[in-house]
Order: sequence, then structure tokens, then C-alpha cells
Amino acid sequence: MAQVVVVGGGLGGLAAAARLAKLGHDVCLCEATERLGGAVATMERDGFRWDLGPGTMTLPATVRDLFRKSGRPLERVRTLLPVSTPRRHVFADGTTLDLPVESRSGQRDALEAVLGPAAATAWENTVDDLTPVWEVLRTRALEVPFGGGRALGAAGLRTMGYGRSLRGFARSRLAEPRLRQVLEYAALPDGGAPASRAPAFTAVAAYVERTFGSWYFPGGFAELTAALRDRLTERGVSVRLGAEVAAVTTEPNAVGGTHTSVTGVRLADGETLPAQVVVADVDVRTLADRMLDRPPGSLRRGVRSLRVPPPRPRLLLGVRADGGSRLPYETVLHPAPGSAGPPIVVRAAPDEGAAPEGHQAVSVCAAGEVGAAAGEGTPELLDLLAERGLDLRDRVVTRVVAPVPSYGPTWRGAWRGLGVPANRTDVGGLFVVGGTAHPGPGVPLVLLGAATAVQEIGRA
Repeated sequence: MAQVVVVGGGLGGLAAAARLAKLGHDVCLCEATERLGGAVATMERDGFRWDLGPGTMTLPATVRDLFRKSGRPLERVRTLLPVSTPRRHVFADGTTLDLPVESRSGQRDALEAVLGPAAATAWENTVDDLTPVWEVLRTRALEVPFGGGRALGAAGLRTMGYGRSLRGFARSRLAEPRLRQVLEYAALPDGGAPASRAPAFTAVAAYVERTFGSWYFPGGFAELTAALRDRLTERGVSVRLGAEVAAVTTEPNAVGGTHTSVTGVRLADGETLPAQVVVADVDVRTLADRMLDRPPGSLRRGVRSLRVPPPRPRLLLGVRADGGSRLPYETVLHPAPGSAGPPIVVRAAPDEGAAPEGHQAVSVCAAGEVGAAAGEGTPELLDLLAERGLDLRDRVVTRVVAPVPSYGPTWRGAWRGLGVPANRTDVGGLFVVGGTAHPGPGVPLVLLGAATAVQEIGRA
């Protein structure tokens, strides 16, 4: 049995703690704030409820595996449901495309009706051809500890389009400009990087969503946090809220030299907690810059590959569903092809319990950084929506300004996409999980990263 300290109570830390406790380790989780969940949070006002973090997820097997490997299966503690409505794309020319999420034939029918048979065939073939990319990622980078580009092999790198940008890939496969916008949004729904700098393999998101669907928790993703909190209690994990970790303590390891191993953590109040293993669910920049006396070069290089975007404007709205006309769970309003502005995204909570009867809880934000005209004074987002064909201004009954937090990495020119820090660091016993570690941000990726970190730590 190893003494393990998990630093941070985001999804990565919660998942790692639950798995490690089930494997027999003595686990203590320290969270600096007074709540668990990290980026997963909700806001309630006037009978409306909004998810401030993720509202849907793909790869439902990641959360099912977490609960199965840590105790009772997910189905016995919470409900996870598929999104049943299509995603709506509204283009600058007024064309509207309702694209089903999880249906190959449904996507083809929708595309053929709106953009024509040639576009439908091109999309279908493009998404089909991403199957090998998914298999390389799944078997060599996501379900096993990732050893960097070498682990993918030359053939794997070629399959992934190593060295190619998402935009270049989209242009090579899709002649229809509006279809390229659909693919780029599928790959970068939160605008984490310009498509000209994001790696080509991010297009695999279109295949993943079509294959595995999009899912949500009735009651919001806070239900997932609550279920994991209960799981930690069941597994005997010591959870300390308001326990800010100031430093990860280390000592030279047995072979000497510059290599070190963890000895525990030191809290901001001076208390020390001994540990043979530390799992850090914190921004790796904070870990490298503030919590380690001598961060290893590999971690510093990983930090340099990250660029965390500034907070973006977001409106949380309670709107009337006038005449029974309900918004789909996601509406993407695209700019004119080639223009500099990002898509504007309207997300309606798929859970009807998130709003009073006859209303919807809606969030509006830009999928990317916006210029001053759209970003100064977030109510202008509603004007921009109206300009792009969706006027909600007369339907709003509640309005809350809540900027999108700056969490998770983007690529700082490292558009090959293999530079984020690995889960195992060069400090003995120190592992990193969460949105700034491999394999990246988003619920399924964070859960996969926690699973592979625990796989490397092993049983007690």
C-alpha cells in the first residue's frame, strides 16, 4: 500500500483518487477551494440551471469504465443519456443544416438535402477515412501510457497526418467551404486554436462523435462530481477541502544525480503530508513554476507547448420557447468562409429540468477569441447572434454574464500536437492529470489520462 496524495479535486483528480483507492492505496485528496469538480460547475438563478463547464460528452465508455473499476457501475448510481436532437449549423448565406450526432445514414441524408450529393459523399468518405486515425490514437496514445511520438511509430505518424494542419486536411478533402467549417468546428468546438495551427488528427473528433454519440447527465455534470464524491467516501479516501498545496517535496533518488523522487506535499499553512506518490491535477504551469524547486526539463518543455487562451465572453440566458419552438441542444452560427470572426455557439441544456416549463436554459459564447467589437460588453453577443440569423433578444427573461474560464491547453505553434506533458513525469512518483496534461482537455480525455496514470502507478 502506497501513501498517495492527489493535488486538486477536478475530474482528473477525482477519477485518479477513486481508481487508486480501489487498488488498495491509502489516498488523500487536497483541494484548495471549498468544492470539488474543478471546471465542472453549475449556476442557478430564477429557476434556470446552467452548466458552467461541459454540458455534454462523447466516449461514454470512459465514465462507465471509471465507475466499474472503482465500485458499483454507473448505471446503479446515475443516469447518462444520449443527446437525441441534431446539431444545427447556420451559415452566413442563411443555409441551415441540422446534422444528426450519431447516425452515419442520418448525416448523409441531412447533407444531401442541404448541400447536395457530392458534399454528402465527401463528408461520409472523410469521416470514414478517419477510422485508422482513431485506432492509432486509441491503441497507442489513449488507452495505454503515452511515450511520445516514437510510441506511434512511423506508420502511425503517417496515418495521423503528422506535420499537417487541420485546415490543410479539411481543404484537401472537402471542396465545399461550408462543409470545411463543419469539420473545423467538430474538431475545435471551443476554439482552442486556429485551424491553421491545430494538428490534422483533431479531425478525428468528427468520427468519434458520429460513432459514439454525445451524452449528458440529467441534472447537469455536477451529478458526475457528486457521484465521484460519493465514490471517494465509499472507498475511504480522505478529502480535504480548503487545503492548498504550496509545494511538492522531493529528495534525490537512490541513483543520485539530478533525478529526484517525491516525498510528499507541503500545504500553504506549513503542514506536510508524506507520500510515495503524488498525482497533480493542477495546471502544469503552476506545478512547474511554483510547486517544484527543480522541475524536470521534460515538464518545462511540455509547459512551453501550451497556450491557455484568455477568458471569453459568455452569456447565460433564460429564454422563452415561443410557440413551442425549442432550440436544439447546440446551434453553431458560422461567419462567412474566410472571415476572421469565430463561430458563435448557442447551447441549450438538453435536460428539460434545467428551466421552468415553456423555457430553456441557454448559453451563448464565441468558439474562439473575439475582437473588441464583439467582446466588449457581452450583451453584444445577442446582437451578433441576430446579425447571423438567430434573434433571441425579445425572448430573454434572465441574463447572467459568466466568462468562459481559461482552462485547458491550446497549441502554441506546436501544431503537430504531441508536445503536451506526459502523465508520468521525470520526478519519481510524480504524475500529472487534467486538461493541461496528456491527452488534453474535455471530460473523456481527462478521464482517459487519469486511467493511464493509475495504470502506471499500479496496485498496492
